[in-house]
Amino acid sequence: MAKLMSKVAVYPGCSLEGSSSAFQTSLKGVFDTLSAPWETLQDWSCCGASSAHALDHKLHQALTVRNLALAGQQGYTDLLAPCAACFHRLASAQRDVEKDSEVAKAADIPYDGQVRVRNIVDFIANDIGMAAIAARVKRRLNIKVACYYGCLNTRLPRTAQSDDREYPMAMDRIVKQLGASTVDWSYKTECCGASLFATSGGVSGKLVGKILKDAAACGADCVVVACPMCHNNLDTKQEEIRAQAGIDRPLPVLFLSQIMGLAFGLPESVLKLNDSFTPVGALASHG
Repeated sequence: MAKLMSKVAVYPGCSLEGSSSAFQTSLKGVFDTLSAPWETLQDWSCCGASSAHALDHKLHQALTVRNLALAGQQGYTDLLAPCAACFHRLASAQRDVEKDSEVAKAADIPYDGQVRVRNIVDFIANDIGMAAIAARVKRRLNIKVACYYGCLNTRLPRTAQSDDREYPMAMDRIVKQLGASTVDWSYKTECCGASLFATSGGVSGKLVGKILKDAAACGADCVVVACPMCHNNLDTKQEEIRAQAGIDRPLPVLFLSQIMGLAFGLPESVLKLNDSFTPVGALASHG
């Protein structure tokens, strides 16, 4: 490992337990391969996702502080949130606690404010480290990848957990350890529409179309993400969006953990590549 790890709990959140279960199973498989700790936060609850903080800020604080307090009670120093939205909500609540100690009382559970909220890309890149990743590669991937960070993983104010908010490279560095090359493109941090995909599909569809069109124009064989919402938006209606945007070929969308597991030689039962709407097809055989 790149450095001595703190005691880390994984906060799966609702997406990894439901619609994005492939992210959880593949990520756990990757962690097991890397001998990285995987301990799930016990009795966790929803962080409020994209709605609670907009409807009732105190409710959002109560939901998120409860999970932070549970992590502290269970002896964890760090709380790892693979879902970008969960990371954003939990990190925002932690910042609220640091600004106002009264916020720590929101959930009626004692909380000393000492738990660090961790971003999955930052954790893999800097705590697990590039050397450990490279050492586990069984077959180098001969593919070209568009690393799509989206907005929630990079635009949390006053956080040091993104290497560059405008043009991050941590995920690119991880992917390159797998033998793949990454494209230099213009949409790696552009918003895909997030939850607008469910309520204003036309607006989100145009945003997704621009992202996919630029990735295709740069020669990418696939798009790699570290966010359940980004995966959903870029994958589920891609055939329709490609037709509207004039994109002539499918672009498989993989979670970062899936492409890592592919290089590590993990089986389909763990990677769940076939759970995606956009066929992965021959991509899985590149190497």
